[in-house]
Amino acid sequence: MGRSSENRVKFSKPTLTVIERRINNGEFTKESYLYDNASHLAIRIRPSQSYSDSAFCLYERIRIRGQQKSKLYKRQIMKVGEARNAQVPISELRQKADSLFLEIQEGRDPHLLAQQLAAEQANEQQLSEAKRTFRDMIFGSPTGKDGEFLPDGFVAERRPGDRYLIDIKNKCEVLLADLLDEHLYRISAEQVKAVYLQQVGKGETQLHNAMRILRSVWNWAQAKYDESDLFIRNPVSRAMKQLGVNINRSNRRTERLDDSDFKPYLRAVLGLREHDHTSAFRNGRDALLFMLFSGVRLMGTMTIRIADIDLNRHTFKIIKKGGKQAELPLNSATEAIVRNRLANLPEQTEYLFPGITGSGHYRDTKDVRKIVKEVSGVSVTNHDLRRTYKSIGAELEISPILIDELLSHAREGVDAHYIHPSMTKLREASQKVADYMIGKSCLDLMKELTAAW
Repeated sequence: MGRSSENRVKFSKPTLTVIERRINNGEFTKESYLYDNASHLAIRIRPSQSYSDSAFCLYERIRIRGQQKSKLYKRQIMKVGEARNAQVPISELRQKADSLFLEIQEGRDPHLLAQQLAAEQANEQQLSEAKRTFRDMIFGSPTGKDGEFLPDGFVAERRPGDRYLIDIKNKCEVLLADLLDEHLYRISAEQVKAVYLQQVGKGETQLHNAMRILRSVWNWAQAKYDESDLFIRNPVSRAMKQLGVNINRSNRRTERLDDSDFKPYLRAVLGLREHDHTSAFRNGRDALLFMLFSGVRLMGTMTIRIADIDLNRHTFKIIKKGGKQAELPLNSATEAIVRNRLANLPEQTEYLFPGITGSGHYRDTKDVRKIVKEVSGVSVTNHDLRRTYKSIGAELEISPILIDELLSHAREGVDAHYIHPSMTKLREASQKVADYMIGKSCLDLMKELTAAW
């Protein structure tokens, strides 16, 4: 409030008519405010906006009682057009502005109070989520419909592979049944020890797997609800330490294809067409070859979508273990596999390795691996192929950073933030590994990979 000036006048019907004319004539080329000298009311004007689109507002520097410094407050009260349509008198608008001024001055800013209330409600909601049961933390909050859950659980956010998901369901419902309906944050080391001692007679391997699942879900919840202060120390880690039990995998596989294995192994894989021409065996044959020459995990390979393959750029995209997408290069071997499959797959096929029924994707190579083992005498798992790829990369002295990127391994520290290899360098590294394996096969492998089905 104050004396009249060019931008401070007493708002009345005549003065507002003049203001309307000035605004509609485009006199204001930047955001401006016109003030009522009889109250704390103002009109906010923006370029290219009409008078009706302007807004009555509070625009003042206010010093909250008890504080030393003032602060500029901008609070919209009502659009001019809305006030006109509702026939709100200027006296009522003045009262709203003056009341808002006094509320802010007394520390009762409605806008701030609304924000605080929303924050409190959000915190309460998050706290309520943090207090869910172990079961709901795994599968998500129930929606009220049978078998339907909200995507707010470990399974929805971590997106585990099919085999791990089956493990989670089976291990938790059988070995950890006594803990499923307990609030996860309340599960104690003593409870975990009691379950362990009760179930250990059924077999350590499966029980240790179950304990690792509980530990993973707890760690996920701790990171998700870190501000709740409910998850302090992992009860599984504490319980196992007190029992003197190591549940981590200590017998990690070291199997891989040796140089002398490539020829018989690849002969047996390529010979799968002689056993069966069904899509299942063809899928298995090409999947084993693709995993060997790319280093990609089983589920990463099975879920490659045709739409995510770019033959012009010689790249393809996969879903990584954590659920994020990664783009990788095609080398001569994997590109030959892709081109051959694309030339023979039916139109409208979604996946590079489609399911036998035509929907979904191919699931596992178990049956074809059994045949390969019988024919070649070489027994390797899907993951052994990945281990072979990385081992050869190390033996060829390829940068560990390039190999980790090709295998979609997580990198940590400063390097992970600053070092991002180009697709050209990744392709060169991938080709180097592929060329080595092709050389050890003693076969015209590219001819075999591009042969007609």
